Amino acid sequence: MSVTDAPHATFAHPVDAPDWDALVDELELLQESDAPACVERAREHLDLARLHGDEHAEMRLSCCVAFAHHVLAQDADALRAAERAQHLAHELGDLVWESRALVCQGLVHHEIGDVEGAIDELDRALGLRRQTDDDAGTASVLNSLGTVYMGMPHFAPQAAQVLSEARRLWLAADDPDHASMALTNLAKAYVVTSGRLVAANPRGALAAARHALGIARQSVDEADAAGLARTGIDARLAVVGAHMHAGDLEAAGQALEGTHAMLRTFPSARQELQYHGLRGRWLVRTGRLDEAVLALCDGLDLCAELDRPGERIELLSTLVDAHEGRGDLPSALAALRELHELTLQQGDAIADRRALLLSSRLEVERAERAADAERTRARALEEHNARLEHEATHDALTGLPNRRALDVALARWSGDPSRRFACVLLDIDHFKRVNDEFSHQVGDQVLARLGEVLHDVVRASDLAARYGGEEFAILLDGLTDVNAADACERIRRVIVAQRWDDLIPGGTLTVSVGVAVHRPDETVASMLTRADEALYHVKRNGRDAVHVAL
Repeated sequence: MSVTDAPHATFAHPVDAPDWDALVDELELLQESDAPACVERAREHLDLARLHGDEHAEMRLSCCVAFAHHVLAQDADALRAAERAQHLAHELGDLVWESRALVCQGLVHHEIGDVEGAIDELDRALGLRRQTDDDAGTASVLNSLGTVYMGMPHFAPQAAQVLSEARRLWLAADDPDHASMALTNLAKAYVVTSGRLVAANPRGALAAARHALGIARQSVDEADAAGLARTGIDARLAVVGAHMHAGDLEAAGQALEGTHAMLRTFPSARQELQYHGLRGRWLVRTGRLDEAVLALCDGLDLCAELDRPGERIELLSTLVDAHEGRGDLPSALAALRELHELTLQQGDAIADRRALLLSSRLEVERAERAADAERTRARALEEHNARLEHEATHDALTGLPNRRALDVALARWSGDPSRRFACVLLDIDHFKRVNDEFSHQVGDQVLARLGEVLHDVVRASDLAARYGGEEFAILLDGLTDVNAADACERIRRVIVAQRWDDLIPGGTLTVSVGVAVHRPDETVASMLTRADEALYHVKRNGRDAVHVAL
């Protein structure tokens, strides 16, 4: 189970958040030195970050654990964690951590042979870093991109270009240590280029080797001056490779001795493995074949300990040459068979990793599609329920709240002792004539237009509703008797001033209005009765007026 798939922990009591900055610093140190411990530590705290709702902490922890999974060759887990970190970073607008997450995804794609995918992710990461004006961060992405380009024959110029830019930016950021690392990688890139040119273009190979040698020697000087032992050893290994491609085996031997001395003082399994490979090739080329076999077997033993099949292939290839040079054809054949089998296994392993990764991504995509479908269904259901709710509480003809919604509002408003409001009943004068003379369809259009007028004329805190037939009700918030009368008179005049002759040719529309201001502790029924009596007072006295109940 990956850390991103681990079940959420259950905390009986709230747990204080740790010092996230210190924890992330610790995890970044563990990524390379003890990747399993990095994953375990992250597992302990990811659920805690989620519990506290701290997406920034979750983002950083996910990114750290993604790199640790990458070191452990757990590709699907690495991508899942990196994609989660990238998603959170994108949501939070954190370009730095989004870039880091993309770098991890790019390195995973590179490991499984998806070079195009790797370059795409790293280019995206580079674009984000450039937006931050962070020279050191941009240089870090360029350095990763350069190591990917280094393994691609047709991208040798790009490798040199981005590594040179990485060095320039690190120097501009006053970071000579990392600048020295970029210079060492640049030397290694030229060594790789020289090795590729040896058979097809010897002169070009020699020129690349000499260029690599100059850069590698400068890297040695810079690393030694800064006390960077690991970078110094990498630079010395580049010196050895450059000498060998240039054909200067004596100088290569001397450089090997210096590298071995450094490794005794500063042991590193990865660099020791590279040393055994280079020394084995050097011994073969100098004719010391028995020693070569011993050196290469030491390297193979170390490969088995470190589980590095890629380097094992290179060692076996050199071992075949050593056995063949000694005339030990059975041993050469055995080494060749193992080389062939391992090469096939490596191809199968890469294919399996890509298949596993593809399967994992398909599962994620299926889950995302299912989640999208569920969200769509939930939205549709929510919209349907909202529509039903609206239909249940609104009048279909006028669009205003209906009698049911009015009753709910009256109960709520009257139940609040601190609330003052007025209840208005409004009736269209002689509406029967409209229906009789112009048709019920015209009558419906008149009602609909009056509904629009009332909706527009009342305040947001008021409520206009259809009471029934040609009668409407309005709840006016916070008004006294005088204010309510003035407000209703204004509403009456707005209605009369409307253009009605397009619906009622040659006619006008007037309304009678009865108002009751709510009294403390008064029931809704009592208030409606008073408003109704006020309305009929207007009806009996000529209509087209406003009357406030006593």
